[in-house]
Amino acid sequence: MQPMDAATGKLFSAEAHYDALIDEGNDPVMDPPVLKRYMDGWDGETFFRLLDVRKEHRALEIGVGAGRLALRALESGCRLVGMDVSEKTLDTAAKHLEAFESVCLLRGEFPKDAPDGPFDRIYSSLTFLHIPDKRAAVQKIAQLLAPDGRAVISLDKSRETVLDMGVRKVTVYPDEPEAIAGFFVECGLNAQIHEVERAWLVLAEANC
Repeated sequence: MQPMDAATGKLFSAEAHYDALIDEGNDPVMDPPVLKRYMDGWDGETFFRLLDVRKEHRALEIGVGAGRLALRALESGCRLVGMDVSEKTLDTAAKHLEAFESVCLLRGEFPKDAPDGPFDRIYSSLTFLHIPDKRAAVQKIAQLLAPDGRAVISLDKSRETVLDMGVRKVTVYPDEPEAIAGFFVECGLNAQIHEVERAWLVLAEANC
């Protein structure tokens, strides 16, 4: 879909939206502390405690964006693959993550363009709302997880079907945490739901 001004009634694709954010100077890695605390409402301490990423892990971030969460994950010493639909956000992420040798950034849509597994940790925040087929996404995550792997998905609490940025609008697909957890169970994984300020966190891991 070609990007159009919101005044025309046309919707932006997710790719065009995130490209536009970079063009507008929006870089979450460079946010002031007050905005970083705001974003923690989706993926702060509880998110990373559940993820428990470690040095020996190979991790996948779905929707790496400019690298806001990747920087924190990489502090563990893990190897990270980050994928995103927006080339401009990946270019920005590459600059922020250039000090780390254990990073691979890939452009593509999940689950269609998912990299090869296995991964010890898979995580995503504010990305599932752009994925229409939730079951297919969960099934791919389950396929990519190592036998003792773990996934943590942050799901926005909003029930809106359009992300209205004022200057543009983007179609989104609201998430039901119970449904996402149920899809993981269908794949033979344990699933738990944890509530944080602005999101539902779904933790999935192998049955013990």
